[in-house]
Amino acid sequence: MKSLVRKVAAGVLAAATMLGVAGLGATTANAQEANGSIKVSSTNAEFAGKEIKAYQMFSYDLDAVNAGTADNGGFTLNSEWNQFFISNKTEFNLGDDTTVDNVAQRAYDYVSGLKDGKTQVVPFAKKASDWAKTQTGLTIKTESAAKIAVDGKYTATFTDLAYGSYLVSPKAGSTDTSDKRGTDAILLNVLNSTAVEQDLKSTYPTIQKTVKNGTDDKKHNSVEIGDTVDFKLASTVPDMTEYTNGYTFKFTDTLSKGLTLNGTAEGGTFAPTVKIGDTTLTKDLDYTATYTTDSDTGKTALEVNMMNFKNLHQNDAGKAITVEYSATLNKDAEVGSTGNQNDAKIEYSNDPASNGTGTTKEDKTYTYTFNFDIEKVNAVDHNDKLKGAQFELQRENGTKINLVKVSDGVFRPAKGTETVADDKTVVTDNNGKLQFTGLKEGTYKVKEIKAPTGYNLLKDPITVTISATYDENTGILESWKVNNANAQGTTVPVITVENNKGVTLPETGGMGTVLFTVFGVAIVALGATWYVKSNRKSRHAA
Repeated sequence: MKSLVRKVAAGVLAAATMLGVAGLGATTANAQEANGSIKVSSTNAEFAGKEIKAYQMFSYDLDAVNAGTADNGGFTLNSEWNQFFISNKTEFNLGDDTTVDNVAQRAYDYVSGLKDGKTQVVPFAKKASDWAKTQTGLTIKTESAAKIAVDGKYTATFTDLAYGSYLVSPKAGSTDTSDKRGTDAILLNVLNSTAVEQDLKSTYPTIQKTVKNGTDDKKHNSVEIGDTVDFKLASTVPDMTEYTNGYTFKFTDTLSKGLTLNGTAEGGTFAPTVKIGDTTLTKDLDYTATYTTDSDTGKTALEVNMMNFKNLHQNDAGKAITVEYSATLNKDAEVGSTGNQNDAKIEYSNDPASNGTGTTKEDKTYTYTFNFDIEKVNAVDHNDKLKGAQFELQRENGTKINLVKVSDGVFRPAKGTETVADDKTVVTDNNGKLQFTGLKEGTYKVKEIKAPTGYNLLKDPITVTISATYDENTGILESWKVNNANAQGTTVPVITVENNKGVTLPETGGMGTVLFTVFGVAIVALGATWYVKSNRKSRHAA
């Protein structure tokens, strides 16, 4: 250290000799004045208002550089950082004999030798940041990012900085995945009065909520009333280094009235699956899980609160943390375009000094269910609505769907042990209407079992396809329709079914055929008898 200081002093002295006292004074005033600046920005809304720290690790002697007398490119390690390098001398290969007398030179040699950003500089900066956050005697400059974005960015600006190499790090740390985690701590060189600008890739706790759609996790799905709906909440374990008093990390998820949280029936236990990485955590040891249902709105709010989070999971920073649970779409579900919404958020610690907390933006999913009407009409006059037509709802493969009566003329698929409606009640009302509700997207068949009195029975089932389009980013339904020849592509879920009056001739082999044959034979016999009698009369007349 003394040797390094002597070299710098010799450089300054040489500069003074060449330029004279006035010249040295002028150079010092212009070059060494604390007029450096740093601007760090992020497009992440969670960055707004966050506190950022800047630590000068190396000072920079621009005068000596300009004079051509600077050692180590003009950089000198600040003594506040001696212990960081000494305590890491083995990992940094500085030598076992590294002491305060030689650490400055060795620290410069080590840092200047870091070439690869991802594998060398980034891990070093993150390690230095973690160490700095545990120290109380470091010289720190602190600024807060703007609360309002300008040109899409939230920016923190440091001014009046002495020249040097700075470690810049957000106060609350990063939640980036493991291969990016160091990007929240960066090294920036302030070598003149030109502002140094850098995008800071630090992220803060966010939440992603998805719902199982087939085999995929999406923002939307469609199911039948009574079906199970699987939800997933995902986030990232944050860096909790600074938080000596613990760390709050709590998931809150609110289900709409049309969704019943599974495991909450009498005697049931709500126990979601919570994981960090591939490790499944234990309820009441790693987390608590509770829920409440609002008697006025019917909404259910569930909470998953991490226990002793910092002590148990500080070393898991950057890993995925997920919560999975299920609900059942119930009879109060919204049918059609509105959907059944779920809102999720995370409350997390954001101020080590005060144990204050912040809240992520809510993330949502939507679960939809659909319906359509059958309208039975006279084929000749559609104003003539036909009452009493009996129908059966089938899957695409022709399998009958057992139904539950919702109200007069309204039926939905039965689930589990529900009481199945009498087939004879699944009939059109006085207005010729019959509704099937609580259906997911897909293809169905509607088969007429009994035609209205005086009308012919439909020969073939009617094919009905329910389809929908969504905004894949938000899960919001854009449109839905019942695709059927009679529906003419309209979004109004009404299938008009025509019936013709008249009697259909019976098929071969039925009783009608026998009666028809007997009746025909009788006609032939009568005809033969008339012919014989008529022929006799003719002969007598002759």
